[in-house]
Amino acid sequence: MRVVKLLLGAVIVTGCYRYVPLATPQLQPGTRVSAELTDSGTLELARYLGPGVFLVGGRLLGNNDRELSLAVFTVQSRDGQESYWKGEAVTLPRPVIGSLRERRLAVGRSAVMAGAFLAGAVALLDAFGVIGPQTGPGGTPPPSK
Repeated sequence: MRVVKLLLGAVIVTGCYRYVPLATPQLQPGTRVSAELTDSGTLELARYLGPGVFLVGGRLLGNNDRELSLAVFTVQSRDGQESYWKGEAVTLPRPVIGSLRERRLAVGRSAVMAGAFLAGAVALLDAFGVIGPQTGPGGTPPPSK
């Protein structure tokens, strides 16, 4: 049972995500998305997002044919600088969005990371004698009671 709990913890802690093209055209509120802005969008939204911002990441609050509302968590400028936000609401007009991607769990990468985490945790627990055979002095089994 301990191993199952450890594996579950490893998966939760080491989840890897990636942004992929939209699976469906209709996004649901709460979906994590990344919007790449057009050049004109970068200029138009500079006063809200900062100069040179071309990538906006966050949680979808709402959308329609004219605009997309996000709780913003990250913005990335064209020179590679990334800034972290606290979920401030920003509305992006549809014409300034060049492409839109959604965040998905990368199952393969997550499994590799969870396996590596689990192997390290088991090795550490074994080194401290928490798991594995318990032996007495000189490698002999401890006396039974």
